[in-house]
Amino acid sequence: MKKQLCLAVAALLLTACAAPASEPVAPATAEDASPPQAVETPAAPTQSPGTPQPAEQAVPLYWVDAQNDAGRYEAEWDYNTDTVVARYLDFNAATEQIVGEPLELPNLNADLFADDEYLYWFWSGMVNDTPVLLRSELDGSDRAPLYEFPQGTSLAVWNWDSGFASDGGSLYFRYCQISDDPAVPDVYSLVRLAPEAQTLETLTTWSPFGGELVGVWNDRLLITRRTLAEDCPVAPVYGHYHVDNLNDLSDWMTTSLCALDPATGEEEVLYECSGSWLDRRLEDGALWRVNEQHEILYRPLGENEDTMLTQLPQGMQFLNVYTTDVTFNSYEGERDWLYLYDRTTGSLTRSPRRRWLGGEDRAIWVVCEAGPGQYVVIDDASAGMQAMADADGNQYLIDGYARYAIASRDALLDGSIPLTPVTRPGTV
Repeated sequence: MKKQLCLAVAALLLTACAAPASEPVAPATAEDASPPQAVETPAAPTQSPGTPQPAEQAVPLYWVDAQNDAGRYEAEWDYNTDTVVARYLDFNAATEQIVGEPLELPNLNADLFADDEYLYWFWSGMVNDTPVLLRSELDGSDRAPLYEFPQGTSLAVWNWDSGFASDGGSLYFRYCQISDDPAVPDVYSLVRLAPEAQTLETLTTWSPFGGELVGVWNDRLLITRRTLAEDCPVAPVYGHYHVDNLNDLSDWMTTSLCALDPATGEEEVLYECSGSWLDRRLEDGALWRVNEQHEILYRPLGENEDTMLTQLPQGMQFLNVYTTDVTFNSYEGERDWLYLYDRTTGSLTRSPRRRWLGGEDRAIWVVCEAGPGQYVVIDDASAGMQAMADADGNQYLIDGYARYAIASRDALLDGSIPLTPVTRPGTV
């Protein structure tokens, strides 16, 4: 989906494996930003270091994540064959199917992302492995590598808003040089990959305190950085390839949200807060927060003032921002409930919908948006090893599964309106 800012994907109750935690870094401004440098790699020659040459962009920058306008992609591990398969959920047809051929990989450390034209397959292993970046048609056909990465590197696209940026020609993502000494931190950089020219350029490098690529805005890349105060009395401790005592340093850290121009290397700080994480959610071109007074605060990027949208009851947990709604979770007694805040009318309404998830009676869980006012929800979920089958009847095993459904906004708020089950071969 060619989004001007990434939509956070709801954290699923069932996950196949966890990616390694990343470490974020120090804010830079337009005055001290370094120009893009060439990454050392055995592949084809890169652009020489120095003043960056403005790249010709096919289209404005857009964000690429696990879904596009038509559907959502998810990687699954087949325990029978030790391969990764790509499962596609079609929003309009309300069906799931495996697309493309299984991919032989040592583990499920794989991520799938899709724009309106292509499906991208990212995989990174250990220090002795070679990362894999493939591009295929949306149906999984014509899968081919985009670049030959050197051993000892990692495609660090796993973060709290998994994805990367594209301009229709080049790809922009976090890239890691894996340290061969646990006492020396891995080095994370933001790179631009031009598949046609076979070049890989460094746009900026994060300090050992870390940072993320989190979206795009006004044709610039949105990144976070962490910086440590010079008067911090606690010394950083480096262990297992990263800063090992980040929590101890948090009181002396500042986290910045910056907009980086990929053509010039200039960087503007849009927002800063104390601590090691942003204290606001970045969604739909704005910063969102629920403050101590239980007010929803909204601040468009580039502005310095908050707008108070509404007062919430106590105990509301911020979940996600969608086109028509903002979702919250609230515990009332021993039960949790889903709430929808209507961005047009300002009303806050509790969903009566409940589902049996992993052996518990829970509030219905929204996975993602399937279109304005349309949502993919978990209709049922089971834990433990499950026998599944593809469209041809071939059996395979996965570690738990979720049955999905498509729910309109009205259906979430009215239990008498039926959901549309998503059909999946191998389930009953």
